[in-house]
Amino acid sequence: MRARQHFARIWILTLIAALGTVALFNRLVDPYALRDGPLFEGINTIKARPDRALSDIKLAQALRISPDALILGNSRADIGLDPAFPGLRALARRPYNMAIPGAGMPTITANLEALLAADRRPRLVIVGLEFLDYLNAAPAPRRPPAPRTARDLDALHLQSLFTMAALGDSVSTLRAQHDPHAATIRSDGFNPLNDYTGIAAREGYGALFRQRALENVRRIRAHDWPADIRATNEHAALARLLELAREHGMRVELMTYPYHAHILGALRREGLIDEFVAWKLAMADTVARAAQQGANVRLWDFSLVGEQMAEAVPDAGDRRSVTRWYWEGGHFKSALGDLMLARVLAPAGAAPGIGYGRLMQPGESPADHTLAADIDTLLRDRPDIAHDIDAAFEALERPAGGR
Repeated sequence: MRARQHFARIWILTLIAALGTVALFNRLVDPYALRDGPLFEGINTIKARPDRALSDIKLAQALRISPDALILGNSRADIGLDPAFPGLRALARRPYNMAIPGAGMPTITANLEALLAADRRPRLVIVGLEFLDYLNAAPAPRRPPAPRTARDLDALHLQSLFTMAALGDSVSTLRAQHDPHAATIRSDGFNPLNDYTGIAAREGYGALFRQRALENVRRIRAHDWPADIRATNEHAALARLLELAREHGMRVELMTYPYHAHILGALRREGLIDEFVAWKLAMADTVARAAQQGANVRLWDFSLVGEQMAEAVPDAGDRRSVTRWYWEGGHFKSALGDLMLARVLAPAGAAPGIGYGRLMQPGESPADHTLAADIDTLLRDRPDIAHDIDAAFEALERPAGGR
C-alpha cells in the first residue's frame, strides 16, 4: 500500500512539475500575445500565426490593447489592409487589424459587439464587404444571437498556458524568429503573409493565381442567390454593425473588395454581374438609411475594372517574376490596400489616392453601373486573363481523372 501511495505521489508531483514547466515556457514565449509580458530578441518578438482559434485570439489582443481604429473583414482584409499605413497612423495611435480569415459579417459584428461591451470603443472602423458570402447566405435568424463577452475568452487564457497546442505554437514562435518565410502575425493583428513569399519563390506566382482561380470558380458556380438580400444573415449582421456605430458614435468606412479580373471575369461568365450590381445598390441603400438615422458611415466601391485589378499573371514555371498588387486572384497585397486606405481616409476635397474606386451615393440605379460592359471590354483586350478564366471553368467541367 505504501509503495502505491509513494508511486501516486511521485506521479502527481511529476505531472504538476510538467504542467508548471509547460505553463512557464508558454507564459515566457506568450505565442498569442495575450499578456503584457517582456519581449526578448530571438525568442518571442515575432509571433507565429496560429492555425486555430484566430477569432478568439484577435479579440483577446484587441481587448488588451484597446484600439482606437479597427480593420474588420475576412482574409482579404487580414492580408491586404495594413494598420501601419501612415495615413491611418496619423488618425489613430493604436490601430488594429481584427479581420478573420473565413469570417462572415455575423462573426465580424459579434467580435465588435464584444469589444464595445468591454468598454473598448474605436473611433474609426474600416470594414471589408464580401459579395461572395451572399452567394449562399443563410436566412436571418428570428432572434438575434446571444452577444459575445470577454468572459467567453477565459478558456483561451487557460489553454494558452497549459495545453500541448499552445506548447506547439510556442515552439513555432521560437522557430519564426529565424525563418523569413514563417507564417506570422504582427502585434497590430496584420498578416504579412511571409509564408506566401516562400511558396511563390518555389512554385511561382502563376501557380498561386491559377490554383486560386479554380477555387474561386468552384465557389461561384455553387451559388444559390437569395430571393431577398435584406433577409439574409449577412445583411442582418451588417445592419446590426451600423446600429452599433450609431449608438457608440463610431465613424465607419465600408468598402467592397478590389476583386482581381479572375473573379470579376468568373462572375461575368456565370451570369452574376446583375446580382453583383444589385448587391452594391442594396449596400448603398442600407448605408443611406443608417446615415439618415444618425450613423457616420460611407460606402466605397473598389470592385471595378481598372489597371490594378487587371494585373498580369506570370507564366507557368516563372519563379522570378513578382507581382505588385495581388498575391493571387483572391487576395490583394498591402501595396493596393494602402492606395485604398489613402482614398478612404483622405481629407474632404483631397485628390484621389487610387486610379479606381468611388464613393457610392444614395439613389444610384443599375443604369449608373457599367460593370458588365467594362468586364467584356477587359476580357476582349486581355486574352491572357480570358484564357485563365476559361481554363478554370474547363478544369471543373472535365470528368474526374480526365485530361
